[in-house]
Parts: sequence; structure tokens; C-alpha cells
Amino acid sequence: MRVELNAFFRLSPLTGTGQHLEHLVDALRAGYPDIEIVERVPGRRLQGRAGKVWWEQAAWPTASRSADVLHVPHLAPPVTVPRAVVTAHDAIPWVLPAYGAGRLRRLYTALVRLGLRRTRHVIAVSHWTRRDLMRVLGVPAERIHVVHNGIAASLTPTPATGDASIREHYGLPARFALYLGALDARKNLGVLLRAWPEIWAATGAALAVVGRAPRPASPVYVDWFRGHEGAPWLHVIGEVPESDKAGLYRTAAVFVFPSRYEGFGLDPLEAMACGVPVVASDATSVPEVVGNAAVFAAPDDVEAWQTSVADVLSDPNRAASLRDAGIARAREFTWERAAEATMAVYAKATG
Repeated sequence: MRVELNAFFRLSPLTGTGQHLEHLVDALRAGYPDIEIVERVPGRRLQGRAGKVWWEQAAWPTASRSADVLHVPHLAPPVTVPRAVVTAHDAIPWVLPAYGAGRLRRLYTALVRLGLRRTRHVIAVSHWTRRDLMRVLGVPAERIHVVHNGIAASLTPTPATGDASIREHYGLPARFALYLGALDARKNLGVLLRAWPEIWAATGAALAVVGRAPRPASPVYVDWFRGHEGAPWLHVIGEVPESDKAGLYRTAAVFVFPSRYEGFGLDPLEAMACGVPVVASDATSVPEVVGNAAVFAAPDDVEAWQTSVADVLSDPNRAASLRDAGIARAREFTWERAAEATMAVYAKATG
């Protein structure tokens, strides 16, 4: 079997989609050495959105047409090649209007919608995303296959000698809570910032915010930290290298994740893999992914966040129980399982 991948996101290896591509390909090659995997990336610099569309709809399908399986591991279905397997990580542009705003983006999402309705085999990374594809985009249920993401092998609860130096490098105190993820509007950081003065007063734990913000001109940009400048409990770090993530997770006292919408919700699962107790929102796919191994709070309930986070920080037995449950839960999500399930979809696509 020869599989041709639209490996466009090899050009953006630090994004979630880039990480997904890297880990999936590695697991496929390790587990199925008899299949030939060809990754195609644009051979020249693409000019804006028009160049990306040309690559997705013309150049890549033409170059890959002789393959047994064509796979787009992100939401860019080629309209004229319905046999291509397409992975949907979420349905955000259709569910949250701000993420699909702008004339060019609306045209692009219309093209994706058309391609999805023709695609015979769609991989959804969660049952929640599957439901959104059916409900919002009208994709027939029988065409959608759920394949959960895996966890990188580097994310383990075993302390590393460099963990403390990573924490010190970012100027973090000995006791802190961690948010790690994107900083766009759906991530709902405002509830943490409103809740934290009381959490700080009750526990002495600071809040560290790690991640990249959208461009200020973006419709999903929020200046979360306005009015909190100089707050003794707040540490805004920005984006960090992938190699530092495990050390930040392992040195945190608790991981907090108040997102309003996720297609999967990898960040709290990564925290669990590193042995960190998790308090997360009860919205969209998050409960599906973390199961019973986290404490949940409603996205807009400031008091619930104050109580839930303070309880975990103040009760060592509760924290230890969540730590153990989280490690066990994270072990259920491996890239080997994801590769096996993906191969099953490939078999259906060629059957």
C-alpha cells in the first residue's frame, strides 16, 4: 500500500496540527513498515491563501493521484478527489462565527464544507467533533470514523534533572498553577484572571500562563492581561519550545484549562501524562478526553473555579488521587492506537 500525505503542516511543526502529523507518521512507519508513506510539501513558497488553496485543491491531488490512499491530516478536503481520507480536528470556523470571519475566510470555509460533503472517509479526533461535523456541516454519520489523538512519548510523570532549571529559567515560584495553550478568545482565560486573586489569597499559588496569542488585529484576539499588569500572582510567559513543556507541566501544582470549545483538548491530557492534577471546563470534548480523572467547572462560573482550584491546592490527598487517575487516563491515548485505527480507515478507503 502506498499512502500519500498532504504534509503541508511540516512547514509549521510547532502547531498542534504539525505535532499531530509528526507523531502519526512516526507511529505509522514504526508499526507498519511494509506500507510506503510519501509526505508531500509545497516545493515553493505559497502566496497567501490563494497559494494554499492551489496546493490543496490542485497541486497535491495531481501529484498524489496514483497512490492507493490519499490522506489530508487536516481539514482541507480536495473537492475533486472524494476518495481522499480527511482528518477533522474540530469544526470551529462553523461553530464559532468569529473564527470564520472575513470574506476570504468565509469563501475558504465554504470550499471546505463542499469538500467534506463529498469526502467518503472523514477521521474525527473525538466523538464531539464527529457530532459537530454531522450537526453543523451535514456530513453523514457513516462516513465519519473517530480516531483519538495520542500523547508524545516524551511526556511522562518521571521527574527529569532539568525540570527545576526550566521552572527557574521562566522565573516561576516554587508553587504555581499552569495554563498552557493558545490565548485566543475561546480559551476563556478571563475566568481564571477573575478567580485568581481569591485563589492566591487562600493558597499562595501563582498563575503561570504559557502560550501564543493571535495577532492583535485578529477577530479572536483578546487583551486578557489588561488591568492585571504588576499582579504579584500572574506570570505571563508566552510561547515556549516544545522541549520545555514537560518540565513546566511536571513542576506545576495544578493544571487549569477553562476553554469554551475544543475539538479534542490535548493540553489537559498532556498535563495528566506528566502527573499534574487537572481542573478543566466541562465544555465540548474536554470531558470525553479527560474522563473522570479531572475536576470540572463550568466555563463562566468564577466561584466554581475558585473553589475547585483551591481545593486541589489545599488537599494533598485529593491532588495525589487526581495525579494517579490522570496518569492512568493518559496511558489510554497512544499514537500506536491512533496509527492502528488510521490503518483501519485506510483499509476501508481501499476496499
